[in-house]
Amino acid sequence: MTPTLDHQALACPAAASGGRLPVGRRILLAGLPALGPREATAGPAAVTLLVGAAPGTSADTWARTFAPFLERHWPRNAVAVVNLPGDGGLAAARFLAAAPPDGRLLGAVASPLLLARAVAAGESSLLDQLRFLAAVVAEPVVLVALPAMVPDLATLRAPASFLGHNPTLGTPPPGTAAQLAAFAFGRAAAMTSPLIPLAFATAAAARQAVLAGNLTCAMLGLPEAIVALRDGRLVGLGIAEPRRSVLLPDVPTFEEQGIGLTLSAHRGFAVPAGTQPTILQPLARSLRDAVLDPEFVSQAESQGIVPHFRDLAGWEPALRQTTKSLVQQWAIDPWIARQD
Repeated sequence: MTPTLDHQALACPAAASGGRLPVGRRILLAGLPALGPREATAGPAAVTLLVGAAPGTSADTWARTFAPFLERHWPRNAVAVVNLPGDGGLAAARFLAAAPPDGRLLGAVASPLLLARAVAAGESSLLDQLRFLAAVVAEPVVLVALPAMVPDLATLRAPASFLGHNPTLGTPPPGTAAQLAAFAFGRAAAMTSPLIPLAFATAAAARQAVLAGNLTCAMLGLPEAIVALRDGRLVGLGIAEPRRSVLLPDVPTFEEQGIGLTLSAHRGFAVPAGTQPTILQPLARSLRDAVLDPEFVSQAESQGIVPHFRDLAGWEPALRQTTKSLVQQWAIDPWIARQD
């Protein structure tokens, strides 16, 4: 049975209770064991990995796939995945930020998705209440189409390719790496016929629309496209990486084709700000060892995911810079329609 949280009890911030956590939060956190060192005789302790998405979603599936490898390389810890969906991941981020910085709770994080949604919601300051411990995988972004309809990027950009109709570009929901990449691609590609962007509820829905011939192309995370690309049902028109991916060596980068576009999603983990190094350091080592695990590497690459460890010193400053850029972009050219 999937562990669940009492959403109603967790919805109110500490400020709503006179500076104290609501009873539901205090009970939950009191029951979570700390992540610090244990005596050699201690048995496995249940550690909670908080996922800001519903069970069965790609974020949830990824967390549950990674959890056994973290357990393998983090002695005497048993990782239990708990879902707290809501506000596009912000509900879980708020809960994580409000938790005491004592190592009782670990949050799964997707970037730039969490950052973009915090900026769009006017809550970028929430990110300052988190420590972004490490990124463990990257998910490249790729532009795909039906081979018979659009065999390459030159065809998409050529005049009169679509008999006077503007081509359509499908994407996952706003704020995802693929949607932000599509947003940038539409500005940078110098299309003869402007692309009409269409955001779908899921990446799978956008992919299916292309396969059915209802969309000209779609910008997708590689995990959502890898199977159809490998079996030839889709063709990769370009990948938003600085160099060709070893997973799809025949797909050219956008930069090779004169479009300056590099953007990928990253998945990793965060803890409340103020968590002590005595907790952070052993956890970071365990995450690094999990990423280097040959079984994990093989499994990830088969799914279109690139194992890539980036520690707090490297990942957190990059996220801060990305957040700053997103704030600036949102002010002048938002990636979704604002309700001003």
